[in-house]
Amino acid sequence: MRWVLLLFSFIVFVPQGNAQTSLKQAVDDFHYTLAFTYHPMADDSNYQPIRNRSAELLEKARLIEKAMYGEASLPEEIESKIDVLVSSCAALHDVIQQGATDTAIFSRLSRIHDLFHDVEHAVIEWEQAQKR
Repeated sequence: MRWVLLLFSFIVFVPQGNAQTSLKQAVDDFHYTLAFTYHPMADDSNYQPIRNRSAELLEKARLIEKAMYGEASLPEEIESKIDVLVSSCAALHDVIQQGATDTAIFSRLSRIHDLFHDVEHAVIEWEQAQKR
């Protein structure tokens, strides 16, 4: 149930507005889907959300990748992190489609969670540097 409070705070406190770049919006959209799949697994050992939404998570990762191509000055380091995130989501979706065990899902989704936060942090820092 802790994840419900976390999700509520995420929804309430995420800045809303048109000032976001399409990349930042794609990152936020991915985060929303990740929160509803990762936290039930990590907090409650509930794997059904990720089993049901792995295709959606992959699609959101691909939208980050698509938005990345609209950012001409995006550092190659961030692009590489996004590529790894997309391929990791594709691999997770594939193993789920093949009937993956909870253990296999846990290790992959935990890695995706960590990768995502690396991407998110890098994008935020890059956007702040662009404003200076």
